[in-house]
Amino acid sequence: WGDAVTLLETTSATPFFFNFHHGDLGNFSVIGPSGSGKTVVMNFLAAQAQKFKPRTILFDKDRGAELFIRGIGGRYDRIAPGMPTGFNPLILPDTPANRAFLRDWLAVLLKADGPEEFSTISAAVDATYANDPSLRRLRHFKELLAGARRPTPGDLADRLAAWIGEGEHSWLFDNERDRLDLSQRVLGFDMTALLENPRLRTPTMMYLFHRIDERLDGQPTMILIDEGWKALDDEVFAARIRDWLKTLRKRNALVGFATQSARDALDSRISTALVEQTATMVFMPNSRARPEDYCDGFGLTSHEFALIRSLPAHSRCFLVRQPDASVVVRLDLSGAPEVLTILSGRESAVRRLDLLREAVGDEPAAWYPALTGREWPDGAVDEGGQPVWQAAE
Repeated sequence: WGDAVTLLETTSATPFFFNFHHGDLGNFSVIGPSGSGKTVVMNFLAAQAQKFKPRTILFDKDRGAELFIRGIGGRYDRIAPGMPTGFNPLILPDTPANRAFLRDWLAVLLKADGPEEFSTISAAVDATYANDPSLRRLRHFKELLAGARRPTPGDLADRLAAWIGEGEHSWLFDNERDRLDLSQRVLGFDMTALLENPRLRTPTMMYLFHRIDERLDGQPTMILIDEGWKALDDEVFAARIRDWLKTLRKRNALVGFATQSARDALDSRISTALVEQTATMVFMPNSRARPEDYCDGFGLTSHEFALIRSLPAHSRCFLVRQPDASVVVRLDLSGAPEVLTILSGRESAVRRLDLLREAVGDEPAAWYPALTGREWPDGAVDEGGQPVWQAAE
């Protein structure tokens, strides 16, 4: 994308010019246990990359990146059970790609089985595009699935019931309009409520990825996924992850994954593809690291493994491993506590942000001084002369 993403200091006090990319491969991972600084490093690298003005979409967990996303002027949406998301895939424009996606998406949503059910879904998708746009809503799709058939328990129309009207999951996709707006350059989604529930997580990620994929036009794009191995750990993504990562690479997009557990990552169905397609791996200190995970799974040498085990948890150091480099670097933000507050995303700070936004609104310049105890850098501009708090717009 350009010059180095950021300049870090090695433990030998020499400069290390950090980049995500090795050649045209830019995917990266940050791996480290809770309390190791993983969230700070992930958010810091994303923040430093904003100099290239990449489209940035972050799938968050436990609201760890909300302060960062809002702090650079991005929009942050929480996906919470019972709260309508504003997602309505059936309102997608009528194109062959969208019809193909809806057939695929509905088959996953309804756990379609066998050629007859796939055929029924395909015909219903075609019929919905023949309807008035006002009727393109999931609750109206039930009649198209049922057709002239006699209702039977467990049929497709019956399986749809949980997703519409008063159904348990209706808040997710049974919305009158589609309010998913990906036009803003920086976006964050809190996925916490869905991560442990593949029944909800998979169709949600499918829809969001489809919409993101539509917008990939060669402009630099970062897709950051906290607990990414878990977010994509299912048969749907396992079958597609290699092709998806190759497609992103061709369109100048990269994916960043973060995880607390190396074992969980390696046990996921997508681990082999991700390790193969990752240019840069960042390993945080971990005194409990196991050689079968770090050496056998991620291919570290015994020396690299020993470094990860021996680095103190609060040393602010971590190992950066790339095909042609392996170096321990330091990220010391102790002299900038206000920056650390934004990048660390601690629960207490996020709760304070909620109260401050209620009182003064969403503009970072309004809530930043009260949250950090420092004045907002009024008049600061980016390289293009744009105010930094508007950099994400």
